[in-house]
Amino acid sequence: MTIAVTGATGTVGVRLVARLTGRGHRVRALVRPGGRRPAGDLVEAVPADLERPETLREALSGITDLFLLTPLHPDQGSLHRGLVDVAKRAGVEHVVRLSAFGADPASPVLIHRQHGEGDQAVIESGLRYTLLRPNAFMQNAVQWAHTIKARDTIVLPVGPAKVSMIDAGDIAEVAAVALTESGTDYRSLDLTGPRAISYATAAAIVSTVVGRHITHVEIAPDEAGRVMAANGVPEWAITARLGLYETLRAGEAEHVTTTVADWTGRQPRDFAEVAPDLAAALRDG
Repeated sequence: MTIAVTGATGTVGVRLVARLTGRGHRVRALVRPGGRRPAGDLVEAVPADLERPETLREALSGITDLFLLTPLHPDQGSLHRGLVDVAKRAGVEHVVRLSAFGADPASPVLIHRQHGEGDQAVIESGLRYTLLRPNAFMQNAVQWAHTIKARDTIVLPVGPAKVSMIDAGDIAEVAAVALTESGTDYRSLDLTGPRAISYATAAAIVSTVVGRHITHVEIAPDEAGRVMAANGVPEWAITARLGLYETLRAGEAEHVTTTVADWTGRQPRDFAEVAPDLAAALRDG
């Protein structure tokens, strides 16, 4: 069996490819034209432009199982509908889609609404599916590297919010189970780490791995928006990010599930276990 993986060189995708090939499965890695290509005897890298779904039909020829991950996009709902339609016409039978914690097509929050629309496209396709809805990735902590290096701070408009962030490796492990074993069909799985922590706690953990005292500094949402705009972030992406921060402040990301343990047989990794892997990036920017 060959399994197609989109986003194969990304944070989750690279880990998923390693887990699938480590179990003897062949992987067709769909990668950006001209981009990095994952290596390995069981990996076939195929250029594919996810923003042009009509170009994917040949890349998906002969594939029955697809891991579907797409980057943030200003019209992600339409993008997903196009991708699912092409996958179905190409003969794909089973889709494991990486969605997001809180995904809901009726959500007022842009990211959650777009992911909900993507989920709905998969559900309505008639294909077998599993929807993976992870909370914030622990590996996204590397986005704090600039202010950590410059000012020993994590600057975010989240207040005392707690988040049950999850290791990308644990997401990949559940995805591998969903793609290769039975039991997860027609399910939506909320994925979290073992506990919810505040950003002050995250800063204390980061302090132990970078060897300096790091603190979380609060910033007003409108000021955060101005900083993002000054750094060239598109207006739609600023709206999406600020909407997500609002859900964190409201406590909507605190819930902890047992899903990782339920499907992998082991407990998910804690941020204190993952942080040492990120130490160099956090310390050196």
